[in-house]
Amino acid sequence: MLKKFFPYIFVLLCVVSCYKFKEPEKPKNLISKADMVNILIDLKLIVSVTAPNDIKVLDSANIKSENYIYKKYHIDSTQFALSNNYYAFHLEEYDDIYKKVKDSLEALSAFYEALEQTELKEQRIKDSLKLVVNKDSIKNISTKTNLKKELVKPLSKIDSQLE
Repeated sequence: MLKKFFPYIFVLLCVVSCYKFKEPEKPKNLISKADMVNILIDLKLIVSVTAPNDIKVLDSANIKSENYIYKKYHIDSTQFALSNNYYAFHLEEYDDIYKKVKDSLEALSAFYEALEQTELKEQRIKDSLKLVVNKDSIKNISTKTNLKKELVKPLSKIDSQLE
C-alpha cells in the first residue's frame, strides 16, 4: 500500500520544499538589462575560443575571461552573481535578455559569414585576373616577335637558293 502512495508523497515533498525558495531581493547595484546582454555576449564569445593557438595567446597574456569582463564593465563577481540570480528568478526578464543575446550572436555570425563570402569572391576575381594576365602577358608578345624573326630566316635562305 505504501508503494501506491510513495509517488504522491514524493511530489508533495518536492512542492513543499520548493515553496521555501523566496524571491531574491533586488540588488542595490543591479546590472541593467542592456549591460547584462553585453556581458553575456562577451562571455559567450570568450568561451567560444577553442582553437589551441587562441587559447595559448590568452594564457600567455594571462587573460582570465571573468576578470576581463569585470574590468571592462566595472563590476565585481558579487555584483554579477547577485544580478544574475535576480534575473534568473524573474524568468520573463531573463528570457528577454537571452533572446537579445541570441539575436546579437546570430547577427554577428551572419555579418562574418557575409564578410567571408565577400572575401572569397574578391579572391576568386583576383585569381581569375591572374590567369588573364598570364595569357596576355608581354612575354607572349616577345615570343611572337621572336617567331617573326625565325620565320624571316628561312625565307631568306629560300631567296638565296633561288638566286
